[in-house]
Amino acid sequence: MLHSGPALSATVKATFKFMEDINERSQLGYRMLHLSKDAGVSDFYITPWEPLTYKRNGKLFFDSFIYQPERPLEFTAGCIDYALTLGNRRYRVNRMVTRGRPRWVMRLLPESIPEISKLMVPPAAIKAFLEAKNGLFLVCGATGSGKSTTIASMILERAKRRQEHVLTFEDPIEFVYPPGIPSLVSQREIGTDELDFNKSLRAALRQAPDVILVGEIRDGETAEIALQAAETGHVVVATLHTSSAAQTVQRYLKLIPSDRMENAMLSFADSFRGILCQRLLFDEARGKRFPIHELLLPYDSVCGMIRRGEFKNLEQELEAGFTRGMISFERCLGFRQQDGWKPSQTRKTGYAEHEVYDFLSRENLTSVYAVG
Repeated sequence: MLHSGPALSATVKATFKFMEDINERSQLGYRMLHLSKDAGVSDFYITPWEPLTYKRNGKLFFDSFIYQPERPLEFTAGCIDYALTLGNRRYRVNRMVTRGRPRWVMRLLPESIPEISKLMVPPAAIKAFLEAKNGLFLVCGATGSGKSTTIASMILERAKRRQEHVLTFEDPIEFVYPPGIPSLVSQREIGTDELDFNKSLRAALRQAPDVILVGEIRDGETAEIALQAAETGHVVVATLHTSSAAQTVQRYLKLIPSDRMENAMLSFADSFRGILCQRLLFDEARGKRFPIHELLLPYDSVCGMIRRGEFKNLEQELEAGFTRGMISFERCLGFRQQDGWKPSQTRKTGYAEHEVYDFLSRENLTSVYAVG
């Protein structure tokens, strides 16, 4: 998000000068477009006078190409987010500063919003979202786990089936919804279309939306506004950086001030329509990643536990609710393996046991290290 004030001009100058260097005719742009053809490539790291760096199937690689700016780059401290189109590909960009130099981290976005059937999303999750008339639907996972893609695909599927007003708040806009669908989609970019996220989110309730994409729940105010919108007849979609459904419930409620926690627990139990968590695993034999999911649905037993604050029991209830559409990561992984997917085993350190011991011996640290 761009901020007003004296720092803005230098920040914008650096951004626009970089954008002048990155187009389909520049050496940097040409190299990035070439690498982007590989289905496994997901992120680029661009730093002046350093090798172009990128991630492929979750692993970091250093390219032979070195970005050499054609003109001095003026910049200020801090980060900014925006989207960039290069050729026929679109990227989500975050510009940061490291050791006095700018660095651009660019997430490669799919060329189009994929069909929901291709994302292996549990059918019960799709059904819950498509049938929801109101309430809160959370899609959770670590950075890079595909949350944005899943949300865009689910919203598009609903927008093609209904005649609704879909209102999104994005920082920045990542996926552009296609024309010709029966729903009206109002995509609003923070920093371009709106400056104050929470004020614009409150104002959204007066803009006759049916579905509201909030994005990431980062603070208590956003969490409470989202609950309010879900309770007043809107379908609200949001994300959290959590690793499990049970953790998601606790993390969401902990954002809300303690003096309103009891009411928030009741509101959450009444309002949530589904919590979908996802992870991406790498299959070395196939050379690609695949998702596994965890899904918690609002059955009476689940809602009762949330009202009583019995969050630790949610994992057992999730496993017991398999016949009703809920699923755990472990069970989902089992189904993926039955379909022929095999997750690769990642070495935790990259070093053998004796190599670690030899290093610690040289550093006189073996007294705190036990072999075997």
